[in-house]
Amino acid sequence: MTAQAAAALAAGLALMVMVWWPASAGTPTALFMGSLLLARRRSLRAGPLLAAALVVLGFIAGLVMVGATTGVAVMVLTGVGIWAIAVQIRSRRSLREADELAQLASGLANQALVAPTVVVAIRQAAPLVPGRVGAAAQLMAAECETGGLVEAADRFSTTIQRPIAEMLATVLAEAFRGGSQWVGLAGVLADEAMEAAETARHFHRYVAALMPQIAVTVVMAVGMLAISGFAAKDVGRWLTSVVGQQFMLLLAMLTAALCARVLAPAWRAGR
Repeated sequence: MTAQAAAALAAGLALMVMVWWPASAGTPTALFMGSLLLARRRSLRAGPLLAAALVVLGFIAGLVMVGATTGVAVMVLTGVGIWAIAVQIRSRRSLREADELAQLASGLANQALVAPTVVVAIRQAAPLVPGRVGAAAQLMAAECETGGLVEAADRFSTTIQRPIAEMLATVLAEAFRGGSQWVGLAGVLADEAMEAAETARHFHRYVAALMPQIAVTVVMAVGMLAISGFAAKDVGRWLTSVVGQQFMLLLAMLTAALCARVLAPAWRAGR
């Protein structure tokens, strides 16, 4: 195996990791890759670092096999594939947090019927919610004991940064100030949270789940060009020429522009 073939194989395997992982969610490999990509919001996030490393790897592979122009083209296509997978990752995280917010809102609505105070309602409902929202809710409950509920609710909405979290903070602040519609507002909030979770579930099922197909298409296109170049010497010579490299870069830019028309709205909707 030549050095160019080895570099092409390594780059292809690295790119296919982005394709195989979303399709195998729930497996140990998926969980391991998910921990690397999301890193549970640590101060030093592994996801952007891994994405940057893959983009650099794509550039190096194109540079080694052909030249700098091809390296830029491969880098652009690698970025498109990573963006497509990132949309699905963001959608999955959005769906998870929407479900957690719905659980918290439902718990508060139930506690509003029996709890003597809103602080007690938060303290009883928060431990029942898992994940990042549950951790933020428990922190809010602890801060309510030592400080003001309004400030704690504001910090909760700032941490979660979702419309339902802002609505929840508003409802809790209104209840703490003596609002007479606390029970009714909690019920409305629970309904809104359930609708938001259903919307996130619909988006993830019908839109975000299709994002890996973009990565698959890009990888297959690159693979077909590489195979054609290796199999046919005249095609390979033309692809490695200055004109051929410029043509591949143009194709890569057009592909990125077409994919961006799909990825950009999906990226915004996944928030």
